[in-house]
Amino acid sequence: MRKKVLINGIIILWAVASGIAVTMGPWRVYGKQKAQSEERVRAMNIAEEKGIKLLEAEDRAQSSIGREEAVRNAGYVGPGESPSNPEKK
Repeated sequence: MRKKVLINGIIILWAVASGIAVTMGPWRVYGKQKAQSEERVRAMNIAEEKGIKLLEAEDRAQSSIGREEAVRNAGYVGPGESPSNPEKK
């Protein structure tokens, strides 16, 4: 009877150890794939943010305020205005 319990215990321990050993490989693959997925999600979020900023800049450039800002930065002075350069003050 005692021998039977010992054999059953050894078989159970062997089964548990085998199960752990067999599942280590897939868990490592899972960890690598999860890290790659997180990296790709971060890259996608950065790309989306850049796209949004570009769309906002394009909208501003095409608006009347954006066009006026661009020509004033290029040196345009409207009629009746005096040229001033705030950087030299």
